[in-house]
Amino acid sequence: MPRNWQPLVEEMSNVQRLVHLAARWDIVDEENWRGDILRKMRTAYDEELTIQANRAGCPGRRGQLRNGPLLSALNDTAQQHAASVVNTYNYDLALMILNVGRETPRANRFTYAKRYREWSAARSSWKNPQINLMSMTWARTKAQQDFVDQNGRMGSAQLWPRTAVCPICQGWIARGTVPMAVALNNPPPYHVNCPHTWALQSGKIARDQCPDLWMGE
Repeated sequence: MPRNWQPLVEEMSNVQRLVHLAARWDIVDEENWRGDILRKMRTAYDEELTIQANRAGCPGRRGQLRNGPLLSALNDTAQQHAASVVNTYNYDLALMILNVGRETPRANRFTYAKRYREWSAARSSWKNPQINLMSMTWARTKAQQDFVDQNGRMGSAQLWPRTAVCPICQGWIARGTVPMAVALNNPPPYHVNCPHTWALQSGKIARDQCPDLWMGE
């Protein structure tokens, strides 16, 4: 459920509202995030197709997602991720501003500006990698699913890496090798900052069939 930052702004003083308005992300920021996320998703998607082809016995084939329905679907997801990123930022920004006001009731715009710079730098240091990880994990999972759907769904899978701290991931790792259908019906990420993906094994393909392997074209 998206966090609603507007009610928080209504609680603010006039100075706080001006600070939020000045630092708030808008549709331009959302479009910039969409473009950045889409580029990283597309790179991760192509890389994962290449990995799957290598595992299938076709190391010379490389992923090359072209314009079409799959790229449109990737773009739609990038748009959703970007909207969430912007909304969450505006919500967190509002919380930060209100917190400064509680800690320093007489804070002026210079105080808020200083605290904003500190907050923004600290937040970006952990939040941006988190956004990238979530988006790229989604793209790699999507590539695995599409590769198997286009080239055959028979096979098995294991969750990688083989270590985890989350009980859900630990459970999947403990199950070892599972049918491919089970893996495709239970795609990661399973939690925030989840680094896991399914390593799919669809069976080796004869070398003379490698040119016919679907690689996102």
